[in-house]
Order: sequence, then C-alpha cells, then structure tokens
Amino acid sequence: MMINIAIAEDQVLFRKGIISLLNAVTDLRVVLECSNGEDLLQQLGTCQETIHVALIDINMPVLNGLETMKIMREKHSATRNIILTIHEEEKYIQAMVEAGANAYLAKNADFAEVEKAIRAVVANDYYFNEQTIKAMHQFMNGKKQKVVLGEMDITRREREVLELICQENTSLEISQKLFISESTVNGHRNNLLLKIGCKNTAGLVLFAIRHHIYRLQ
Repeated sequence: MMINIAIAEDQVLFRKGIISLLNAVTDLRVVLECSNGEDLLQQLGTCQETIHVALIDINMPVLNGLETMKIMREKHSATRNIILTIHEEEKYIQAMVEAGANAYLAKNADFAEVEKAIRAVVANDYYFNEQTIKAMHQFMNGKKQKVVLGEMDITRREREVLELICQENTSLEISQKLFISESTVNGHRNNLLLKIGCKNTAGLVLFAIRHHIYRLQ
C-alpha cells in the first residue's frame, strides 16, 4: 500500500530534505507540503487523496503544532500525527501524547527511525521509541499517580489486550495470541478508549505506563 504523507514544517531546508528522503522510498509519497498548521488544514480540506500520516512541527508561525493537532483530531481523525520537534523534555512528550500525537520524534532522529515511525503508526496507531518511554516513566514517577483499575471497570480481558497493545502487537496478532476474533480485539480497544477517555492507541499506552500496567523492559 502506498502511504500518503503530509508535512507541516516552516524551516524550508529541513522540510525539503525530509521530503526528498521520503519520496525516495518506494511506498512512501509526500502529497502535501505546508509551511504552517493553517496551511496544512486548508490543504487537507481540499485534498482528494487520503492522507495517512502528517508530520507536524511544534513551533510554527500562524498556527503551531499543538493547536494544529487538536483540530486534526476533530476534522481529520483518520490521519496519524507524528510530532517533529527540537524539544525532548518529558513535559513536552506528555503534553503532545495527551493531545493526540501518535508519535513524538526529535528532529535529530535518523531517517531510518522516521520511516519506522511512519510505518508503525499506520500499522499500530502509535510509535514510542525507548527514549520517549523512558521520559514518560520519569515524568510519571515524579507525579506518583495511581489508579485502582477495578474502579474503572476494566475487565481482565481488556487488560490483556492493553498489555499486548503496549508490546506493539497488531489487532490480528492479539487475536491470534488470545484466540479471539480480530473484531473482538477492536471492540476491546474501543471500550478501553471510552472507559479511559483517550484519543487514540498512543493514549492507551501512555495510560498503561502511567499506571504501571506496562514497564520498559
């Protein structure tokens, strides 16, 4: 499948460079090139093709990455959002994931990781690298937040599905491991999203890390 990509980045050299690298990959194609969030939203509104992934810079003029992503979640919910940023602090990672980011990458990441993240968010709805998970662990440990899962009415099966989601299993892989149908897995995922109040699968993983359901190995 061809993966269609949009990029919103105000630094021209960086934007042109990553577009060149992405278009050199056989099944990746940059369809929309934008200099800010408002431009991205306008182009998405008239684009005739499905945009699978949007690469969004946080610091942009006119409309920044955070505000852009909030609108994307409402109007273009099928598009996965990957944040590109110079900020690697725990507070930024936390804020972006809670706002609905499917992945969070530093601008100094290798292109191989950018490609890996694009494929991961298309397949699994999220991509967290080791650095991101460690940062979230550190942030959550500082907050000392705890929840009694029983009070949220999360079933044993839902917890099993959540743990497997955190281990980067697809819905098909989860169905095979738990001996249930893929549609049942997706049903459990949707129930978790409603019960926990998350925007996407990345939010479920963040919840699992916060409440010690999933730990970095």
